[in-house]
Amino acid sequence: MLRLPQNTALRAGLLMVLAMGSFVANDTIVKLVGQSLPVGEIIMIRGSVAILLIGIICAWKGLLPELPRIAQPSVLLRSLFDVVATIAFVTALMLMPIANLTSVMQAVPLAVVLLSIVFLKEKVGWRRMAAILGGFLGVLLIVKPSVSSFNVHELLALLIVFAVAMRDYLTKRIPARIPTFVIALGNAGFVTMGGAALALVQGFTRPEPWQAGLLALAACFLSSGYLLMVATLRLGELSGTAPFRYSVMVFAIFSGILVFGEFPDGIAMAGMALIVACGLYAAHREALRTRTLSDSARTTAP
Repeated sequence: MLRLPQNTALRAGLLMVLAMGSFVANDTIVKLVGQSLPVGEIIMIRGSVAILLIGIICAWKGLLPELPRIAQPSVLLRSLFDVVATIAFVTALMLMPIANLTSVMQAVPLAVVLLSIVFLKEKVGWRRMAAILGGFLGVLLIVKPSVSSFNVHELLALLIVFAVAMRDYLTKRIPARIPTFVIALGNAGFVTMGGAALALVQGFTRPEPWQAGLLALAACFLSSGYLLMVATLRLGELSGTAPFRYSVMVFAIFSGILVFGEFPDGIAMAGMALIVACGLYAAHREALRTRTLSDSARTTAP
């Protein structure tokens, strides 16, 4: 049995690393199975197992009476964006190196800040704005778009970042009274239905037992990654665990090299490093901002 360190920050960091490893394990399995099964069918099978797993957790926690809250507009809209993000991500996973796609995803927190500026009129200093622009420059270095060769890779990368950023932005708008696992169950349901709808268009291929087994394992990794993320964010501060989040890129690079024979080139590696640097700096600035606001509130309190 894994024994976690007593230090809270280290425990949160270790849980974050385990979560990132789980997510990459899920992506690796999906990419392997995607060589022989359509994208829609993959999402549908994996989602069905995820619904079962999360449903069991909801029943264990006594949350089944809360399920009608899935019909809340904010939950439904969040799920819609996650359907788009999941279909785009799995499709891109079949077309792009896993390390490159994983690195592009690390620009999502920067995109969420950008959405906060647009929709919430949040004031952002030039340092955080520079970090946002630097992160997106890193994305461009990875996908390497050009007028002469602009293709589905670039479109999918941009769509994924936008859809996931919108999903995360909307997550912050969901009332705290709605349990996390209820949101997750509703989300899994809608994503599975989206996969089934896509499968109707693409056609069905009867999965072999090994394919179904691998997708069930992928769903376990995806669900465990989600649970570990929840545990991480409850145990440690977001800014404190941010450096450990980028362990996902290490896992993805090793997965690409060892499983798929994908070696990132120098420009892509530079883009990955730039995204990490900008993401860490943005998290640092956000931590300073939160601490300043907290200190100011304590000072003005009666």
